[in-house]
Amino acid sequence: MKDNITEEDRHSTLLVRDAMESAVAELPSLHGLVSAAVTQGRRRKARARLAIAAGSACAAGAVVVASLTLSGGDGARSTVRPAATSPHESPGLVQPKPYRTPVHWYSTAREEQILEGLTAVERTRRAEFQQKAAVLLDQLLPDTVGLIRPVYSNEAEYQGETEGGKVFYVVLSVRPSDGGPGPRPCSWSLTKGGSCENVTLLGGIKATSLRLFVRSPDVMSTEVAFVYANSDVVFNVYPGVGNSGSSPITGKELMAAAGDSRFLGLVHDATQLPSYR
Repeated sequence: MKDNITEEDRHSTLLVRDAMESAVAELPSLHGLVSAAVTQGRRRKARARLAIAAGSACAAGAVVVASLTLSGGDGARSTVRPAATSPHESPGLVQPKPYRTPVHWYSTAREEQILEGLTAVERTRRAEFQQKAAVLLDQLLPDTVGLIRPVYSNEAEYQGETEGGKVFYVVLSVRPSDGGPGPRPCSWSLTKGGSCENVTLLGGIKATSLRLFVRSPDVMSTEVAFVYANSDVVFNVYPGVGNSGSSPITGKELMAAAGDSRFLGLVHDATQLPSYR
């Protein structure tokens, strides 16, 4: 069956179809269009991620700057009771050791006279021991003794001070044993007043626990004495001058501190000091 289209119309139709086919031929294939769209989408996503990362870095930098500003950022040494370590902290995180500013009981001339004869190396070793001892005693003794600092002129003496301003003296005396059978018997202390008890520290160490009067019948000290590794050890806490109260810790608390393995390690370190004689 013949169509009724004229020859002129047929010619026009062919021209239009040829033009459309030519235009389509110049376009990329369908597969090419999909790849280009995906590539463009990935590039846009990457640019968005970079913008977010840059914003996060700026925010983190602002936090660091604010933190340094609040803390002073000067690395100054401070004499403060260190906060307890959080149980959630990473065990590998190294915490800076607190520095305990030494207490000066005497004039500079008097202190230099006391320390006369010590070399620079011996003074350094002595100062390091005092810092270690002050920090450890602060950990072992209750907060009622206050922040413990070393006394500059004597590595056996330390000073605790509470937030309320009360001062207590802490003595850790380690000297070569005189060869006696052990700690002084309680009969020795009866002339001093107070109370005395023969006790056994953790680890089986025989010791004497004492409560003695100091300065007046209203002021008492707490003391533990024992022999350890050929050394006579006296561990004492008593109120400072001007403090009308007695020692703020009990004999049991002091014995618990003295029987701690870290304390006994400190006793050993004291035997390595030049003043051990």
